[in-house]
Amino acid sequence: MRKLMLYLVIIFQILMIASLVRGIQLSRRSVLRIDEMRKTKVKLEDEKAKLVEEGKYVESPNYLEKVAREELHLSKPGETIVIVPKSNLTENYSNGKINLEKDKERKSNWVQWWEILTGAN
Repeated sequence: MRKLMLYLVIIFQILMIASLVRGIQLSRRSVLRIDEMRKTKVKLEDEKAKLVEEGKYVESPNYLEKVAREELHLSKPGETIVIVPKSNLTENYSNGKINLEKDKERKSNWVQWWEILTGAN
């Protein structure tokens, strides 16, 4: 009977140790999850702050004017919208082909504007 009682106590202690080890593992996982959630929270708070700033900018009159001018091609009373055609030089720059000889022969900026506004080519 004594041996049986001793075996039962040993088995009970083994079960308690196993339960303790499992509890420690769960606790460690919980701590890691908490750390990950804190990092995620900080990232989300930063993103929220950026979105709030962007929202303030989008609601501002400056943004409304920018959109009206650039995307809708609207102007203030008394202003005239001028659309400058693409030149070969602009296409060459965008394609990465820069010809320095043509740059030297190119007319000055004010002459090009004058020709566009007067229609003289």
